[in-house]
Amino acid sequence: MPRMRTWLCCVLALLSGCIVPRSMTLGQMAAPVGRGATEVGVFTGVQYASQTNPTFDGRDTNGDPLKTTERTNGFSIPAFEANLQHGFSDSVSLNVHASSAGIQPGLKLNLNQSKTAHVALMPQVAFGYSSLGGSVFTAPLDGVQVEGGQTTKTSFTFLGGLKFMFSHKSGFFAGVGYDFIFNRNYNSAIVGSSNVSDKQELIIQTTSHQVSAALGMDIALGMVHLRPEIAFAVYPGITQDRTTIVPPTSTPVSASGGFGWALFPGFTMAIVSPKRELTEAEQEEEAEKLKVEQRKRRQRGEDPNGEDDDDDDEDVKKPTLKKKKQLDDDEEEDNPRKKRRPIDNEEE
Repeated sequence: MPRMRTWLCCVLALLSGCIVPRSMTLGQMAAPVGRGATEVGVFTGVQYASQTNPTFDGRDTNGDPLKTTERTNGFSIPAFEANLQHGFSDSVSLNVHASSAGIQPGLKLNLNQSKTAHVALMPQVAFGYSSLGGSVFTAPLDGVQVEGGQTTKTSFTFLGGLKFMFSHKSGFFAGVGYDFIFNRNYNSAIVGSSNVSDKQELIIQTTSHQVSAALGMDIALGMVHLRPEIAFAVYPGITQDRTTIVPPTSTPVSASGGFGWALFPGFTMAIVSPKRELTEAEQEEEAEKLKVEQRKRRQRGEDPNGEDDDDDDEDVKKPTLKKKKQLDDDEEEDNPRKKRRPIDNEEE
């Protein structure tokens, strides 16, 4: 039985070796799609990730102290992420991102109304689930097929964070973000036949903090947009809790201090639908809002309309000067001696 349990530990170690799912800032720009417009984009590229889990203290088969550090590297080509965005207005949009972390809904909030550059914030959460199972069937000489070597692995992921995005009318865009990631893996393996079998379970809960950044260029070809971009993420702190269950015993251990990073270059192809035209009521509402904003800016001493206000100022000044000249002429007609008195004094 000790040999069997040692072999089970090796099997579960292989099952537990994984990289925590993540979500990158890909295919997402700060520029609003517009009221009623929808954008659908798919990112494809090359992904490379590395994760070093915390170091756990244990003992070997002889009972001597043993430190174990697990490191996992992953490479995939092609790798995919997808993004959908729908504009409620020019300031608020619904964004739904799909990645290895799961389905990630968020709300994009534009912080300015500039035609040159855009700045936006996007709070997001994600939920993901996966399951994998397998077994081995053997048929001895008697021809009776026996199932054995059953393995099960399930994974649940929760992600929540905030992204800050910037985009320029030239097409350049960039973004940075922070995400809190929680992942729970459950692994089990059964070894042996129906007469002699042993089961071992391993529960791994990983908590990590992700800081990501991305930049790219948007190339518009009508309704189609091509966006070559690259994203990078680091995981400065990884904490793991591991619980090994071999009936009737359960052994929980915990450690922190892991580190990971990921690189994801590629490009996004997106299709953007036209903006919805405003109704008459919405146009009147927008015009009224513009008037109120201009009035507030005038009260603050700002120039809301640029050169147009200069013309208005000239129109205001001209009647004032004309009125002043008319008053001088009227005063001269009523008091002609008052105007000539300085001259008489000079002659004297």
